[in-house]
Amino acid sequence: MKKVIAVFAAFLMVFCIAGCDSGKKPQESAVTTTADPNSVEVPDFSGLTRVQIEMKYPKLNIKFDEKYDDSADEDEVISQTPSAGTKINKDDEILIEISLGGKLVEVDDYTGRNIDDAKTLIEKQGLVCDIVYDDSEAVARNCIISTMPSARTMVEKGSTVICYVSLGSAVQEIRVPDMLGMSIEDATKIAEENSIGLTITYDNTSILEPGTVIRQGVDPDTVVEPNTKVEVVIAGENASAIRRTTITVNVNSSLEGEFEIKYYIDGTLVPEKTEIKEISLTRKIEWELSGTDVHTYSIMVTSRATGQTGKLYEIEVDFTTDPPARNILDSNVNVFRELLNA
Repeated sequence: MKKVIAVFAAFLMVFCIAGCDSGKKPQESAVTTTADPNSVEVPDFSGLTRVQIEMKYPKLNIKFDEKYDDSADEDEVISQTPSAGTKINKDDEILIEISLGGKLVEVDDYTGRNIDDAKTLIEKQGLVCDIVYDDSEAVARNCIISTMPSARTMVEKGSTVICYVSLGSAVQEIRVPDMLGMSIEDATKIAEENSIGLTITYDNTSILEPGTVIRQGVDPDTVVEPNTKVEVVIAGENASAIRRTTITVNVNSSLEGEFEIKYYIDGTLVPEKTEIKEISLTRKIEWELSGTDVHTYSIMVTSRATGQTGKLYEIEVDFTTDPPARNILDSNVNVFRELLNA
């Protein structure tokens, strides 16, 4: 009974205490505010280049606007909108103005510079390089004599700078070209290009290709004055009497193997015409002939696999007739197969 009374008394005491506080409002608990995941703070882009901004902030919606600005270096941030520290939605656009540098640039002093180097530097400044060549005793060949506008002139980007480039002295060093083996037409052309003249004579006793240079009176690379006359000797008679023809030999391309092809005029090898052919890739063999007399032309083939040699074709051509008369002396299109099976 005493236990029951004690429990009841304790309960009554608690009830009374609670009753005493019943007029007070319950205390409010603290509210925790979480950050908006879609909100970002605009960074400070000053001091960064466009490339650095793109690499550092790839997820921001940034739009760049480039313009000339004399107060800012090229590729420098001029301004940004919104300003640094502003809270924006992460998808909102940020506008950054990038400087193209000053609209006016100063033409450097390119006097004496090689034109290739100067052209690169001029274009790097945002200018256009135009080249005019002129003789100069004082400035080395391919170097700049002067520019227009002149050095230290301020011009707008995109302007043209005319570079006057030296051709060197008007009295140029002429070196005699090597004309041996050339046709008379090619020898005449290269002589004109090198400001020398030719005195042409003919050698009817030569067995070399008619119409080609077989000797020249001044050695190649000899320094001479402009318009110096150089004698060249041409194989055959006067070029106006030279007639031409072509021989063509069709080849069976179903075979395979490499062959050395050698060409002969009157039994003498023409070494510069020697060639190696893969027979499976060869449809025909052609030889352009020219002359003023009667000559015999032969084509010999050697198998590189067997080392055996045979005659493919032989013809006699009379260049005294027009057109040249042709007399086939030997023709064996099966020689490739025979040499492979030897």
